Amino acid sequence: MKIPFALLIIFSFFQSIHSKGQEKKHSVMELENFVLITDQEFYLVGDRVWFAAKLLKNHESFRYSKLAYVAVLDATGNPIHQEKMLLTENNMVFGDLFIPENSQTGVFTLVVYSKWMANFEDFPIAKKEFLVANSNVPFAKGDPALFWEQIPFENAPISIFHTSDRAEVIEIQDSEGNTIEILESVPPLTKTLSKVKQKDGYTLFFRNFSYQIEPQKWLWEPADFSLNSNVGIVDQNLKIITHTDWMILEELEVTQAKSRFNKALYENLKSFDISVIDESNKLVWSYQVRIPAKSSGKMTLKSRGIVGESIALDLVGFPSHYTSGIVLARAQEEIIVTEFVELLNDPNWRNLNSASKGPNLITSLNRVVESPLMLKDYSPMFDYKIWSTDISGRFSSSVKRAKFSFSFSDKLLETFINRKVYREHFEISDEVVALESPFQADKVYYIQDYFEFPDLESFFKEIVPQVRLKKVKNQDYKNVFVANTDNQNVKFNKKPLVLVDFYRPVSIEEFWKLDMVSVDRIELYYHRSTVEKTNLGEAPGDGLIVVYTKNNEYFLKNNLGKERYFLADVSVPRRPDYSGKNTQKISANALQFLDSGLTFYRGRSKSGNLKFDTAGSWLIEAWIFGNSGFERIQKRVVIDP
Repeated sequence: MKIPFALLIIFSFFQSIHSKGQEKKHSVMELENFVLITDQEFYLVGDRVWFAAKLLKNHESFRYSKLAYVAVLDATGNPIHQEKMLLTENNMVFGDLFIPENSQTGVFTLVVYSKWMANFEDFPIAKKEFLVANSNVPFAKGDPALFWEQIPFENAPISIFHTSDRAEVIEIQDSEGNTIEILESVPPLTKTLSKVKQKDGYTLFFRNFSYQIEPQKWLWEPADFSLNSNVGIVDQNLKIITHTDWMILEELEVTQAKSRFNKALYENLKSFDISVIDESNKLVWSYQVRIPAKSSGKMTLKSRGIVGESIALDLVGFPSHYTSGIVLARAQEEIIVTEFVELLNDPNWRNLNSASKGPNLITSLNRVVESPLMLKDYSPMFDYKIWSTDISGRFSSSVKRAKFSFSFSDKLLETFINRKVYREHFEISDEVVALESPFQADKVYYIQDYFEFPDLESFFKEIVPQVRLKKVKNQDYKNVFVANTDNQNVKFNKKPLVLVDFYRPVSIEEFWKLDMVSVDRIELYYHRSTVEKTNLGEAPGDGLIVVYTKNNEYFLKNNLGKERYFLADVSVPRRPDYSGKNTQKISANALQFLDSGLTFYRGRSKSGNLKFDTAGSWLIEAWIFGNSGFERIQKRVVIDP
């Protein structure tokens, strides 16, 4: 049957539109992901874990995420902690959690993700694995695991690592079954280098199990930033995509044996991923490239200090696109622990006992969920439902349980146990957690900056010009009004929402009865743009006044129900109180300091609150963030008694 010429043209036109619609240009997609930080790599049961996360993205759209979903899974893969946290103005969250006393020894997983990420099946959400030990049952369940490092260099030797509790013999055979090398007495939890090159395929034998390693099909050339493929791969319609977790860098069609990258795109990166996919968007090969880039700025502080005295810390010389940061000071951990956790979180180290592979950004972006549990568009706070995310169903690769055993020496465990007993002996309670505002207020009044006032009413009258009080007929209390600053004629005709520690008082009368001794600060939100930016729904349309009490005293004294909490089921960032008022001289605390509010001005930031209550050697770590990049700097400081 002949097709009329006009119909043939129309048919061809629609075919071309359809084919173009099928071609997804990854580089133009708006992406986001978190950088995740914990204060330690190893904890005993009952310990407190401090964490922080920064949302990085390649866009500035306000329609995207305002919440961080945080979850912690124990060694069996069961969630032991879940919460939603409101992102700060700098797209950060930070807080703490306790490891249950009855937890089993094993690898725990902390994950954080946004609503937007749930629109894709198995999106590679931010994940941090750390170690937990129960001193009563110090061995993890399961068989020991054998790890292998993928290094796609032609003459790179094999790197291996195992988690057995004793030295092991590992045999390496070639593809024909001939023994190439026998490694005798390979120590546990130690990276070991063999003499075997990775170019050819081989088999590893470990504890009567065999593991097949395929020949290298791709070789990375760092000198000229190119990826070399073996003969025959060019004809397979493959595509190479380089990316970070929140940004696509390049997309290249494999048209020849050597594919060159634009080196200028990678100069300011610490690392980037290479993903090779076939025409059906299936992942063929992946690798994370590490770049030995130097920091653009520097951190300066004294190398020695004294207990109780503040140390000034300066961060200087950073580009203007870095706007925020985190500084934490923590105890130095044993190298065997840090190397183990580094390996667990390294995408180039593969657990050969595990059949499942890790998640990949590029393949995930091609698996859009038809009916996502969580919508892409952001809506006001009161539209959010309670926690209902199926983490294991939506992000299966990121939350899979480790399923292998490991153990530490009694000497190492004893060090951590002694530190914990030391704290309990001196009856050092965990440092008080102060409530942190998730928004940028128009005006903040710290009570300690002013002379004593007998009550809140007199403080507002004499100190706060943005507020007027109006007496209510036949009542003892007064209503609060804030200024309307949207025109030249300032009028006090806006009735703000009044909160205490983000809880709603039963009445304005209860608000006026607050004890001034317990008040820490007062925040005002009265500009229209500020109120809209908080995006808390219609309730604070006329402004917001938040009074914060010291040590969360209002909540603790009144035993308030959750229904009075203004942010519903959402948590706001929390931080330790390092004012020195609530800690003693000796604490043996693993986390000595956390400053999550660094702001940069012309590439510079200062922190003068760095104070230690315990002598010893401490590691100072600074994370500096921009919208789509970050740097990490470390220094050590010795604190004398």
